[in-house]
Amino acid sequence: MKKEQQSVKPESKPKPSPKSILSKSDKIDNKVKRIGPHIEIFQVFRGRKKFAITKNIIKMVTVMQALVRGWLERKRFQRIMTKALYHGPDLRTVINMYCRQIHRVKYRLGLWRTRQIINLTELEEWMDRKKFYETMFAKREDWQGLERSELLKFFNDCGHFPTHQQTGEVWGLVHREDREKYSNIIKKHNAIEMLFTLYPPQGAHVSTNLRLRSTWLRPIVNGEEGYKYI
Repeated sequence: MKKEQQSVKPESKPKPSPKSILSKSDKIDNKVKRIGPHIEIFQVFRGRKKFAITKNIIKMVTVMQALVRGWLERKRFQRIMTKALYHGPDLRTVINMYCRQIHRVKYRLGLWRTRQIINLTELEEWMDRKKFYETMFAKREDWQGLERSELLKFFNDCGHFPTHQQTGEVWGLVHREDREKYSNIIKKHNAIEMLFTLYPPQGAHVSTNLRLRSTWLRPIVNGEEGYKYI
């Protein structure tokens, strides 16, 4: 019995023949040949090894995002500091000017919640618009100022197209307690106040401006006047 047990050997599993391996590779080659010129598409949808995301990789990505965002914020702050020097001696003075103007605009439009939270994006938008309005005003003014008859042309130069009625209403709001109410000469600060009252800056957060409505003749789409394309 012992001899018989020793003579019995475990059956070895059949090894895959090289022909079967070649046949599999031939099948893949045949698939690629059938695809023809679209081999790139076949390679894209072909199964690949998945990339393992570990804690170290997540930490590296987070650190890189923080570095890039910090660099972008510093660059934006430097840009705002440079722009602020055009409007005033320092950034604090310009921010105070911005807050006072936002307060006046909200008060004229009947918005009683005049608390202002400083947002650098909104501040930059206000500075850019103010500089643009001042540049356009300088092109039309004479040594005294701008004539009232040239007011609509000045608004058109700035990319705004209000009606005569809207211009008259804003004139009354800005010059409510001013001696220049009946004057035919408009100063630069009054003209810019009229523009910001009729077209409030982003920092005012005016969702519905009753002074400026969209009509068939002068449509407003997404806050942009369509009359300038006519």
